[in-house]
Amino acid sequence: MAWRVNILRLVFLLLLSFAPVLAGARDSRYTRHGTGPKYWIAYEYCYDLNKPMTELRWKNNIDWMAETFRDYGYDMICNDGWIEAAQTVDANGYITKYNSGWVHDFSYWNDYIESKGMKAGIYYNPLWLTRTAYAESCPVKGAGGITARQITGYHAFNGELYWVDVDKPGAEQWVKGYVRHFIDLGAKYLRIDFLENYEKNYGTERYEKALKWIAEEAGDEIFLSLVMPNCWNHGQTELKYGDMIRISDDCFEGDWDFVSGRRRGQHKDDWPQYGNVFDGMVAFSDIAGKGRLIMDGDFMRLNRLANTAERRFLFSLMIMGGSALAIADQYDTADEEIEAVYKNEELLALNDAGFAARPLTQDLNDPRSSVWVGTIGDGEFIVGLFNREDIQQEFRISFPDDLGVGKSESMMVRDLWEHNDIGVSKGSFKSVLEPHSCRILRIRQATIDEIPGFGCTGCTKN
Repeated sequence: MAWRVNILRLVFLLLLSFAPVLAGARDSRYTRHGTGPKYWIAYEYCYDLNKPMTELRWKNNIDWMAETFRDYGYDMICNDGWIEAAQTVDANGYITKYNSGWVHDFSYWNDYIESKGMKAGIYYNPLWLTRTAYAESCPVKGAGGITARQITGYHAFNGELYWVDVDKPGAEQWVKGYVRHFIDLGAKYLRIDFLENYEKNYGTERYEKALKWIAEEAGDEIFLSLVMPNCWNHGQTELKYGDMIRISDDCFEGDWDFVSGRRRGQHKDDWPQYGNVFDGMVAFSDIAGKGRLIMDGDFMRLNRLANTAERRFLFSLMIMGGSALAIADQYDTADEEIEAVYKNEELLALNDAGFAARPLTQDLNDPRSSVWVGTIGDGEFIVGLFNREDIQQEFRISFPDDLGVGKSESMMVRDLWEHNDIGVSKGSFKSVLEPHSCRILRIRQATIDEIPGFGCTGCTKN
């Protein structure tokens, strides 16, 4: 029977480590890597106060990130939302500042970010056209005299931003030109928001045309983050053209409701299909991973979670899902304990390696959806045990059933939060978890030297 067990194990390893490229999926250096970037996002201040971030606070956060997190791989800074105040445009109608009231423009701040050893991301949608560009009827670059006013759609996004109608002559030049504009500014990441709004108002055919143009111009030069997509037909359109997609509702307050509680177990047909990050991660895990797309769990505001256990839970979920790791805490809202969670080097190494796991089932009503398994290196397993409940729970990982490991094999189990080897186990591993807590384990075949006699202190035998 040993040969049958080994074959099953090999098949399992292949499925997890070498997930096949999905037909029609965008092939970029980002999707080939398999995990999202590590960065800081200017969301928290803007959301809490419902206004754009000030220039001084922008600088203070950049300096904090460079000093505190850059050496841990968090190497990007990105603005976020509340972009209507960006009405300063160039001759072609493209915005040049995050906010017209700022003294400095994108070029200045992107150079400043680069001087700190980091890179810049930009939040904007190339399908937007500012009120200013419309009023000034700016010429569309490369469109033979067509103006911004002529490509404006019949349905506006809001009073300050119009949508471009991609069926109009000159629209392709506008959209691709905007992507090129951001690339020329030095941006390495483009966060494209409110996609559901465009698709609902202009239809899937025009929506897909727009994404196609964006992806064609982006190539491997800039990472494409698709935000608020309907993901109809299980992300069929987004899969073709995006590097990363949002899989659940916005961060908002960033509390446990965002992590696991909001609309738990409920699904709807359009954006947001899932209300909390955990549900979204489970539901879209089958189309995520290397050669597919990257799941985006939105932002982490660890200062809004109740305790260290909840903070570790959210960070671990982002790691296991292969998500971007987007810090939304700020220099004056994070403390050393919060910073320590973001600095777990054993978990960060998984993101660096392009690691993404999957739950044992995508059935949200099945407790096994809270057990995630992936492989890394030469046959090593990364296992995530997540207790979403409000009561203590016991979790058990079966080596033969869940990992494809033979019952007689001795496996060394390491805790990646405690940074220590727990001991050698055979058959299975059990752990009791407190409410809203998790355990991330690295499981590998034990060496002979690690198996003293028939057991060891701390071992679990079943």
